[in-house]
Amino acid sequence: MNQILYHEEFGSSVNPPLVCLHGLLGSSRNWRSVARAMVEHHHVFTLDLRNHGQSFHSEDASIESMVKDLLQWMDFHKLERSHFCGHSLGGKVVMKMACTDADRVDSLIVGDIAPRDYPEGHHIPTLDALLSLNLRALKSRKDADVKLTERITSWAFRQFLLTNLDFTEGQGRWIPNLQALRSSISLLSQNPLKSKDRYDGPCLFIRGGKSGYVRTEHFDEIYQFFPNGSIQTMDGVGHDVHVENRALFVNILQSFLT
Repeated sequence: MNQILYHEEFGSSVNPPLVCLHGLLGSSRNWRSVARAMVEHHHVFTLDLRNHGQSFHSEDASIESMVKDLLQWMDFHKLERSHFCGHSLGGKVVMKMACTDADRVDSLIVGDIAPRDYPEGHHIPTLDALLSLNLRALKSRKDADVKLTERITSWAFRQFLLTNLDFTEGQGRWIPNLQALRSSISLLSQNPLKSKDRYDGPCLFIRGGKSGYVRTEHFDEIYQFFPNGSIQTMDGVGHDVHVENRALFVNILQSFLT
């Protein structure tokens, strides 16, 4: 089994590297539009975290293991340092890495997540709904969409989730390791940082104005771990800041990195 994370690559190696990490149940493909918009000034890598996309599966779905994967990926590709951008779960991974391996980090961008504990129950109904599907009885994503409608009412969210369902071999199969993620959701919902963790380098937190993931009462927690950090709000945008208003997100990203 290949234990090196899968990645997609955009732009030229003459430019400084930028590594982008997706959120829970996402994949490297979520960053393609942003990556293509950044190639003039950056060499962009979009990665699949373990148990997601085309990367390997493991019963260990901890943030610490994901940080080790990221460092191993960097070593394999002889990447000494990079800028890092992570959304949600990916944001937790890059926050932890910046605090434990600051010498590998040029700067940090965190999309709509804070270094704090979140209620684990937020993701459980979604994961349980996906795991409840009888894949043998389904012939297409449309069939799965119909089955999920009662438990997941948002059409857009269902379409995002169903990108994880593959029918290329006739019978449906989940691409991510749903069971491992479900078993680990309590740990994944916790603050990955310890009380003494710090990253003193340049750091930007981008929050969605319509999202409740990063509220003003969380700002002190952010500055506790990232004393040189700054926080910018994207008005009218929810949790998926890099998707809901890509142009504004890219503009913020480029301004920070240059």
